Amino acid sequence: MKEPTNNLDDIVPGRLTSAELRAMALRQQQQIDSQHQLLATKEQRLRFLKSQEVRNAVASAEGERLRRLRERVEAQESKLRRLRALRGQVDLQKTYNVTLSNDLDSIRALFSEKEKELSLAVAKVEALTRQLEELKRDRRCPINLLTTGNNNGSAQPLPPQASRELEKLRRELVYRNQLSLQQDARLHLQREALQQRQAELRSVDQRIYELQTRLQRKKATNIQNNAQNQNQLHAQQQQQQ
Repeated sequence: MKEPTNNLDDIVPGRLTSAELRAMALRQQQQIDSQHQLLATKEQRLRFLKSQEVRNAVASAEGERLRRLRERVEAQESKLRRLRALRGQVDLQKTYNVTLSNDLDSIRALFSEKEKELSLAVAKVEALTRQLEELKRDRRCPINLLTTGNNNGSAQPLPPQASRELEKLRRELVYRNQLSLQQDARLHLQREALQQRQAELRSVDQRIYELQTRLQRKKATNIQNNAQNQNQLHAQQQQQQ
C-alpha cells in the first residue's frame, strides 16, 4: 500500500504557474457558486412545494368548512322563513283581534244605549202604572160610587188611550228584554272567541320565542366553532413552516 505524501508534485501533476492556479481556483469557486445556486433553487422549490401543499390542505379544509357553513346558513334561512310565516300569522291574528275588539266595543256601546232606553221605558211604564192605580183608587172612592151607582161599585174600565199606551209600553218592554238577552248571548260568544284567539296568540308567541332562542344559540355555537377552526388552521400552518 502506497503511503500518502505531502509532495506538491504528487497532488498537482506537473508544475503550474500562478495564473493557472488562479484559473483553477476560479473554476472551482464558480463550480461551488453554481452548486450553491442549484442548492438554493432546490430549497426554494421545496419550500414552494411545501407551501403549495399547505395551501391545498388549507383550501380543502376551508372548502369543507364553507360547505358546512352553507348548509347551516340554508337551514337557518329555512327556519327564518318559517319564523316569518309565523309572524305573518301573528300579525293577521292581531289584526283580527283588533277588529273583534272594536266590534265588542261597538256592541257594548249599543248595549249600554239600549239599557238606557230600557230604563227610560221601565220608568215610563212605572209612572203610567202609578197613574192608573191612582185613577182606579179615585174611581173606587165613596163619592164616585154615589155618583155612579148604576155600576154596582165595580171599577170603571181604563180610558182607551191609556190602555193602548200601557199595552204598547208592555210590548216594547218585552221586546227590549228579549233584545237584551240576545245581545248578552252574542257578547258572551264573542268574548269566548276572543279569549280563544288570545290563547292561540300566546302559544304562537311562545313558539316564536323558542325558535329565536334556538337560533341565537346555534349562531353563537357556529361563531365559536369557526373561531376554533381558524385557530387550528393557523397552528397547523405555523407547525408546517
